[in-house]
Amino acid sequence: MKLNLDNIEQMISAILLKYKEFHGNEIEIESDYYWKIDEREIYDVNKEPGDFSIGQLTDDWKTLQKSLQSDDLIPYDLQRISNMLQALSIEKPIFI
Repeated sequence: MKLNLDNIEQMISAILLKYKEFHGNEIEIESDYYWKIDEREIYDVNKEPGDFSIGQLTDDWKTLQKSLQSDDLIPYDLQRISNMLQALSIEKPIFI
């Protein structure tokens, strides 16, 4: 499977614009802690994952903001961003 980064950027932008239209620029997320499955196990669907840990959205957010301010974002930050997007899609699944 090939990913077209321009398409992904357009999709994310379109969804975020709809959220902004209905909620403004800031949305309150009530969740904070989440289950995290080790990245070596997450795509091995033939084996039940055994390495669980706990992640924290507020920690992810602080790290992302600090990295953005210092212009030091790294590929792993996509996982932190995906945690934010997942929480947003679960807590605010519709545009109202």
